[in-house]
Amino acid sequence: MKQPKFESAGPAEDARLQAEMYDSIFSSTPLKLDNGETLMIPPHPDFGMLDDDRMEDYEDLLMEVEDYDREPDVFIPEQTLSDGAVVPSETIKGQLKRPFRKDGVRVKPAHSVRLVQAAIGPDDYAKLRAGGKSAADVWKIWGKQGLEIQARRDPKSEGSVVALGAVPEADSE
Repeated sequence: MKQPKFESAGPAEDARLQAEMYDSIFSSTPLKLDNGETLMIPPHPDFGMLDDDRMEDYEDLLMEVEDYDREPDVFIPEQTLSDGAVVPSETIKGQLKRPFRKDGVRVKPAHSVRLVQAAIGPDDYAKLRAGGKSAADVWKIWGKQGLEIQARRDPKSEGSVVALGAVPEADSE
């Protein structure tokens, strides 16, 4: 079977189109708005399947987070193990303070809202809000996708798509 040739804006769009063709969990998800419109919500930005301009905004946001306020760093002194091995000292960067803040002032809008804005863009975010939905509705979609991905990674999970075959008994000789 010949694969269709994609004529798109770039690799991210090609990946999304291919994901949609094969009904992948990485395909964009339709979100029906209260006003009857439908928005296509891309997979979470961490999967790298955003258009170039959306990915730029997302990575700018990630860079900004580096300047958010943190709890104090944790210093772990050098340790000598019972076998004589020495574990060097280490400083672990403090956790981000919640709610996120910069120079003591809370980040507004909330970081989770800003992440959705970066991922879908200002025009689609305006449509989302005008259509009676919020960033929380996008996070519900992303959360569901995350659970589906986790289920695929964990073959022990209920309803796993991984089929285990019978293992023959070992020879006793």
